[in-house]
Amino acid sequence: MFSIHLQHIVKRFVFKKIVFFFAISLCFTACKSAKVASTTSTVTTPVVKKDKIVEISIKSIEAIDLEEDLSFADEVSLTYALTLVDENKKILKVVNTSWGVESLKKGQIVKAEQFKKLEIVIPEKGTLLSSVILMEVDNYEKAMSTIKKINELGGLAKIPATIINIAEYETPLAIVFASLQAAGLGLKVADRFDQDDLLGQSTFELKLDSLSNTQKNYPVDLTFEGEHLKNTFRYKLTYELKIR
Repeated sequence: MFSIHLQHIVKRFVFKKIVFFFAISLCFTACKSAKVASTTSTVTTPVVKKDKIVEISIKSIEAIDLEEDLSFADEVSLTYALTLVDENKKILKVVNTSWGVESLKKGQIVKAEQFKKLEIVIPEKGTLLSSVILMEVDNYEKAMSTIKKINELGGLAKIPATIINIAEYETPLAIVFASLQAAGLGLKVADRFDQDDLLGQSTFELKLDSLSNTQKNYPVDLTFEGEHLKNTFRYKLTYELKIR
């Protein structure tokens, strides 16, 4: 009888011990879960930057056929600009530069290392106009004076110029000179380049909200050809816009 009573006591003791350890285990698990939840809640969502930087790099100019047949060389300059406009076609920022004047012979290729790269920041709703103007210069001194002034202002991408409406300018040549006016050079610079000197002009447009998420490089291949004073000419210009 005593043995049965003792067994009963032992079973009750073992049962209470099991219940005690089970309760301790539940408490530890609950505390551990609460700690993990607290840690997870402190993680912050990174802010996505929507502005983009656009860089233009001239890859090459090739003189396939010259305008000047008598001298066997063309005196060539290249002016290029990145112009940022808002939804109302107002110029917000501009950066520009000029290369040349250089004497090019038929078949000659000017490579990328001779050209300065330009870059500008485009806001989320901005539109970028990338303009290039290739000229064959008759008056060397006048052209060099103009190019010097352009390059002195070339890095002024931060200057606001909302008074200029780009919609009033229909050609790349006019757009570049409007950009130069916005940068503070003034429209009188247009008088220093004669239309007869123009070998070619082009404007490429990029809207930030329409850009592909996968395409980061936009190559532009241009061929400028025509006839001046019965002399034909043909030039190939290649440049690239890089988005980052």
